[in-house]
Amino acid sequence: MVRAGALQGGIQTLSSIDQGVRLIHDQVQKIDQQIKEAAGNLVELQKEQANRYKRIAEIRLDNVISGELSAGLDAAGQRVGELLQERARELESLQERIKAVQREEEELHAKREAASAQTAEAAEALDQAEAKTQARLQLDQAYQDQLQKTREAESTAEHADDKTKQAEEVRKQKGKPYDDDPLFSYLWKRGYGTSNYSASSLLRYLDKWVAGLCDYHDARTDYAMLLEIPKRLHEHAQRVRLVADQEFAALTHLEEAAAQQDGVPALREALQAAQTRLDDIDAEIARVEDELQELEKQRTRFASGEDGHFRQAIDTLSSAFERENLLTLYDYARATSTAEDDLLVRELDTGKTKTEQIKEELAEHKRMRERHLDRLQELEDIRRRFKRQRYDSAHSGFSNAALVAMILNQFLQGTVTSGELWRTIEREQRYRRIESNPDFGSGGFRHRQGTWHFPFPRGGGGGGFGGVLRRGGGFRTGGGF
Repeated sequence: MVRAGALQGGIQTLSSIDQGVRLIHDQVQKIDQQIKEAAGNLVELQKEQANRYKRIAEIRLDNVISGELSAGLDAAGQRVGELLQERARELESLQERIKAVQREEEELHAKREAASAQTAEAAEALDQAEAKTQARLQLDQAYQDQLQKTREAESTAEHADDKTKQAEEVRKQKGKPYDDDPLFSYLWKRGYGTSNYSASSLLRYLDKWVAGLCDYHDARTDYAMLLEIPKRLHEHAQRVRLVADQEFAALTHLEEAAAQQDGVPALREALQAAQTRLDDIDAEIARVEDELQELEKQRTRFASGEDGHFRQAIDTLSSAFERENLLTLYDYARATSTAEDDLLVRELDTGKTKTEQIKEELAEHKRMRERHLDRLQELEDIRRRFKRQRYDSAHSGFSNAALVAMILNQFLQGTVTSGELWRTIEREQRYRRIESNPDFGSGGFRHRQGTWHFPFPRGGGGGGFGGVLRRGGGFRTGGGF
């Protein structure tokens, strides 16, 4: 099993998952060997039963009938031998294919390890460069002045947005009596009392009468004002938001210019290229894993004795035993009292019992193998998700690595589900050892994409559980990425 104390970070956790995959592979291979031995025993037992029938025939029947039975059983045995040879060749070809795909998978994992190290180096270089740029901007007065202007403009824009939302809520609340009044709503929709109103003399007379019933003229003025306030506040919010956008653009321009001086864009491109190579390798690994799973399914059919050759061999022997003359021969031998007949009958009965036991053993091995293969596929799926989320990145770790190791071991033992394992991984995952600050400058504004694009994983932060553990002090959540 995986030692709990061995887990330190994301890379080590992925290594432990890899170890778990290999462990299940070993368990499947062990069961394959047991199934192979049991299946071989079953065939040999059937052959022994055939020889016992032949011996009874030689003792109890005349030469003609005995010769016919012997010939029939010999023919069945010869056909079984041919089928098993064909099966062995087919299985050998499948085994060679599986070994070739496994070698390809090992080579890809070796490439991935190297590509992961390059990605970690590129990430560290970008982190250091962004931290350097941020430290310089921290002392740049022109930048600090622009940052303050941006913050004030952003605050004004957010305040205007809030006022607009409040006015809209007030309009909904206070406008409800007007909206619910069918007479008022009717006249309002017709534009009564405005230059847009148009109607015949009779309809004008009737509308005037309706207006008197609902005190429409005074209500129309109040309702129009109620609608106008949110509209004007919205226009004001758009104007101040435009100013905030301009100030934010000026801020990011200063940051990008400073980043350019420190070579940050080139480092970003280098990291993106490294991550793309890693993604390509992961895609190849996924393809190979899928191919290996399909080949394992084919080997499962062989291991379980469900392939065509094996089933035909068993059916050939079974059908030979079930012929009427053999059953009659068996009953005749049971009715006699000679020592050799009695011994052969007992051996036949024992052989039947052993046959049923071996069949039950094969069925149990098959069920166990299927459980291992299901768990193998689940763990491989977790490994893919782990890599997609970049939980194995250099800046990824786990707040309780011992717990993750324990749950992984329990999954391998079959006492917890893959869902429980993944939820533990997500819950305990954190980002750490960050020199640059994703919330620096433009990165500290809500609902905006800042300059600092330090590449946390796709879907980053473990579904909202992640954060940034910065060197030199404490844990903090990252609001800027």
